[in-house]
Amino acid sequence: MLYKQLGNTGKRVSAIGFGAMRFKKEEYSKSLDICAELVVKACELGVNYVDTAPGYCDGMSEKIVGRAVAQMKEKPYLSTKCGLWNATDASGTRRIIESSLKNLQSEKITVYNMWSLKSLDDYRQMTRKGGNYDGILKAKEEGLIEHICCTAHADGETIRTIVGDGKVEVVTLGYNALNFAYRREGVKACREKGLGVVVMNPLGGGVIPRYADKFSFIKTRPDESVATAALRFLLGHEEISVTLPGISGVRELEECVAAADNVTPVTEERLAEMSKLLGAELNTLCTGCRYCDECPSGVPIPQLMEAYNSYLLSGEKKAIKERLGMHWSLSPKDAAACTACGQCEPLCTQKLPIIKRLGEIR
Repeated sequence: MLYKQLGNTGKRVSAIGFGAMRFKKEEYSKSLDICAELVVKACELGVNYVDTAPGYCDGMSEKIVGRAVAQMKEKPYLSTKCGLWNATDASGTRRIIESSLKNLQSEKITVYNMWSLKSLDDYRQMTRKGGNYDGILKAKEEGLIEHICCTAHADGETIRTIVGDGKVEVVTLGYNALNFAYRREGVKACREKGLGVVVMNPLGGGVIPRYADKFSFIKTRPDESVATAALRFLLGHEEISVTLPGISGVRELEECVAAADNVTPVTEERLAEMSKLLGAELNTLCTGCRYCDECPSGVPIPQLMEAYNSYLLSGEKKAIKERLGMHWSLSPKDAAACTACGQCEPLCTQKLPIIKRLGEIR
């Protein structure tokens, strides 16, 4: 396993972390221990950074990680979060922190995130007097939290502004071989300030391996898969501390860990070359974060947006219908319940025109 410094925190972390948001429902519904075994296995293979959150996997993710941590003599670094939908003030945030500590069966949380900052307004609301940040800061002063961090779904300039404020030590952001050209400014800003960088959505929500032919230019070795190449692309960035693939099985875990072997540094020349091969339309793909999955009218937005990716990548609208039917057992008519209320679009980490796309699908 490759290990890197987590910014200026003093922590040395595994370059491959464990993204604990894709456990299989059929497994954790049966027993949390089944999924906990996967986390234990990851740490046995050298992973020492585990990222979870309240709400992941129907609220079971933190508890699964806690079951795993309870079995370990050498504990991994733990990362969890609080979003504005969990709490809006310091006291509410404190309740979320205490709940997470209980779920994780831990006396402290290594990395605690202001969760899903999509704009400066989100950041300012969290850091206002008496807001979430004050609750996190007090918990840090009491030794319940080691490092205050954030997860950001904003553009590079917004991340630069947040980083410049000096309140966070680590930034987790969506960055991959698909959208790096549009997010690199944020990574550079973190590097300049000595912050750790944790990357989520390393495979673009599964888009990259699903359309392997489209993204074959990522590969640098004939014997590697596109998914492995996409991970090695991130691991080769000097400024990225941890890459977080969402892991749901032993085979995936072993492939991800193997990607950390024989990593080649990514040069500016390589980045420039890849930028030329990426079309601007690729930054408009849905990454499957599922934050939009709370439609008051019951529209299955994540599935519909994922199917729309097929159109963007193939250029044929019939691909939407084929993907919906064959993969999701849905029809374009499932978009018809949309009332254009607008609740989904502010939640989108890619800032996609969801309502317009639902109209096209319909």
